[in-house]
Amino acid sequence: MKFKTSAIALAIASIVSVPMVASAEGSLYASARYGFSSADSGVTGEDTVNSLHNFGSRIGIKGSTDLGNGMTGYGQWEAHLFGGGLRDFKVGVKGDFGDIYMGDGINHAWDSVMSTDGTWWYGGGMHLTDGVQSNAITYQGGGGGVSFGVTIQMAGEFDANDDPEPIQEDMDATELVVSFDVGDITLAVGITDVEGSETITGLLAKGSAGDFYWAVDYQMQDAVGTFGDRTSLQFEGGTGPFLVQYGMLDDDTGAEPTALVLTYTKSLGPDTLVYFEYFTKDSDGGDDPNTLGIVLKHNLL
Repeated sequence: MKFKTSAIALAIASIVSVPMVASAEGSLYASARYGFSSADSGVTGEDTVNSLHNFGSRIGIKGSTDLGNGMTGYGQWEAHLFGGGLRDFKVGVKGDFGDIYMGDGINHAWDSVMSTDGTWWYGGGMHLTDGVQSNAITYQGGGGGVSFGVTIQMAGEFDANDDPEPIQEDMDATELVVSFDVGDITLAVGITDVEGSETITGLLAKGSAGDFYWAVDYQMQDAVGTFGDRTSLQFEGGTGPFLVQYGMLDDDTGAEPTALVLTYTKSLGPDTLVYFEYFTKDSDGGDDPNTLGIVLKHNLL
C-alpha cells in the first residue's frame, strides 16, 4: 500500500511542479436541450407518461496552456444549465510521456476505451459496468502500437462522528485497460476491481467499413450473491445519422433481459439539431418498458 500511495503522490507532484510558461487558451460553451418523452413502464394498467422537460442542458469552460518542453496543462468544468449541479470536472497534464488527469464525472481508463454507448439517454444499460467516474486519477500512455490506461479511485470515508480516523484507507477501485490495432480493427481488454465486489473483465472490438462503424463488447464477472456468474454483451453500429444498439445480460438465475435502442440525428443548421431516441426492453419474465425521446438542441455558445 505504501508503494501505491507513493506512486499517486509522485504523479500529482509531477503535475504541480511543472513550470508555468506560455499563454493559456480557453473557451466557454453551452447548449440548451429540451424536448418530449413518452414512457411506458410496461406494467399492466399503468398509463403512458408523456412530458416536456429539460434533457441535460449544460454550460462549461475548458482551456489549455503550453507548458513548454512538449507538455500541455489543461482543464474542464461543466455543470447543468438548469437545476445546478456538477456534470464533470477534469484537470491534467499531457505530453510525450502520456496523459495524467484527475476529476469527477468523467471517463477514466475503462470508459475511455471499453465503452460502446453512443446514445444520449436510454442506452448502455446492458453493461455490467461503465467503470470509475469520480474521485480518481488516471494515466494513459503507450508505445510500440499498444496503448494502455490505469485508474486509481480513492474516495475516502469517515464515520458519522467525524472521527479523524477513516473507515477505509485503501483504494476503492482500480482499472487497467490495454488496446491495440489489428489493421482497421481495434481490440482491447480491461479489468476493473471495485472494493467489496468481484473483478469484472471486459473484451472489446471496434472498427469501421466505409461510412459504417461498429463496436461490440463482452463483460464477465464471477459469482455475485444470488446472481451467480454474470455476463453482458452489447453491440452498437451506425452510419450517418442512424445508430442502433442491442445488448443482453445473463446470470445464473436464468433471466436473460435484452434491450434495443434506435437513434436518429437531424441537423437543422450549424448549431441546431433534432435528436430522436427509442428504447425498448424485454425483461424476460418481468415488465417490458419502452421510451421515446425527441430533443431539440441548440448551441448557445
